[in-house]
Amino acid sequence: ALAQKAKLLITDEPTASLNAQEIARVFSIMRTLKSQGIAMIFISHKLQEVMEICDNYAVLRNGKMVETGLTKDVTVRRLAELMVGHNVETGESAGERKIGEEILRLEGLSDGENFFDVSLSLKKGEVLGVTGLLGDGRSELFGTVFGAYGRGYHGKIFLENREIRPSDTSKALSAGIAYLPKNRKENGVIADMSILDNGTAVTLNAFTKLGFIDRTRQRESFRDEVNDLRIRMSDENNPITSLSGGNQQKVVLAKWLLADPKVLILDNPTQGVDVGAKEEIYAIITKLASEGIAVVVLSAEAQEIIRVADRCLVMFHGRVAGEVAGEDMNETNMMFLATGGKERTDHE
Repeated sequence: ALAQKAKLLITDEPTASLNAQEIARVFSIMRTLKSQGIAMIFISHKLQEVMEICDNYAVLRNGKMVETGLTKDVTVRRLAELMVGHNVETGESAGERKIGEEILRLEGLSDGENFFDVSLSLKKGEVLGVTGLLGDGRSELFGTVFGAYGRGYHGKIFLENREIRPSDTSKALSAGIAYLPKNRKENGVIADMSILDNGTAVTLNAFTKLGFIDRTRQRESFRDEVNDLRIRMSDENNPITSLSGGNQQKVVLAKWLLADPKVLILDNPTQGVDVGAKEEIYAIITKLASEGIAVVVLSAEAQEIIRVADRCLVMFHGRVAGEVAGEDMNETNMMFLATGGKERTDHE
């Protein structure tokens, strides 16, 4: 794009798959271009980035322009409300919920490369946040719990006080563990398949007899999830790619919920979805926890963790650097631990 020596540069979600350092580099380039007189349109649903890099804003909702103005005259909350069309919650924590007995326990889990000596406990009805910086090992840790990396680990995994060794994902699923991957396009959806087939891919055997799929049962089961998750679509036989990012993510979530998991691991659950879909996913997480499902939310977004989690483990270089909860679960403490800071002791 820079080689074209354009007078106008239109960027569509340019930071969607970038880490913080890469985003800073993109913004530095954009500021340089601005100083050279090049005009830019920055299309994004990352509202903090809009506030940081843009002079003016324009909000579209359902294909219509709803408001324009100067970014210095608007707040993130106001932008979110304009996008959704109603008031949204953007910072409140999940609050108290009924927590049951322990369901998942890790003891000294290590793979010798990505994570080391990790021990943790998760209870029924609890939402556990896990955060850190790029390369903290959280995805590899819980991918191992889900059996995605075979038996290449040391330590113990307990589910309902019974040790399990998930050597593959099917064994983990049979034990009651489900995993929503962090990259929907690469690992979450099958682009050539329909919405219906994507939404029932995990439990397809339940609808199959003598090699034939009972389409009626398949549709009935999926439609229950469509109603519960409020998936917006015109026809379940359309390709999954016909849906918005938020609705695709809810279809991926639906396929795991059909397996009736005891532990649900959500890796970066709101990546690539707009603020309205984010709020819907947060509400779904809270509802699932209230129904007794133990939920793990892996996310680099501190506000996301604060929004849905009861407590949060912060990782640094593959190890648990500390745990925060209540008033201590804030961005400052999370970043302190994620960058190698040590937890304070009672006498410090």
